[in-house]
Amino acid sequence: MVFGQTAREDTMNIRLRQIDRHHKEEFMDANVSEELERFMSRNLDTISGNGPTSDYAPYAIMTDEGRMVGFIMIGQKLEEGSYWLAKLMIDTCERRKGYGTLAMRQAIQMLKESPGCTSVQVTYHRDNVAAKVMLDHMGFVSVGDGKDGPIVATLAVACARPQES
Repeated sequence: MVFGQTAREDTMNIRLRQIDRHHKEEFMDANVSEELERFMSRNLDTISGNGPTSDYAPYAIMTDEGRMVGFIMIGQKLEEGSYWLAKLMIDTCERRKGYGTLAMRQAIQMLKESPGCTSVQVTYHRDNVAAKVMLDHMGFVSVGDGKDGPIVATLAVACARPQES
């Protein structure tokens, strides 16, 4: 078992499905807990900022039974050459079951297969202790104290594919 992984995660399977116009309504119904609400933008704001020219894409986190339990934003900032996990949201009734950790691992694997990927970055609010603990367990290194904005955490990764020339 990997450090930070629960026994339940060993038997759970999820898949990430890109959210398109056909799945937006299901996505809008996902609820974040009141304690985390202050750290996140609304789902509607998140999805509306992603069009065909955006470098970010929302993915639904789906169980084996086809139930959506949350979503994650995956993208890149071409001008910086960086890859980002911009938002992770697990529905209130599905929290603390390992879905967030599994989604993060799958998203990181997807990004590792992107040309030139050497690191994955995520930001979090300094008061979001759950995010800090999960990121620390996954090997992310945080920079800053969060007094002047979000904390940036970086995970160095080995590319699964060589960079295209």
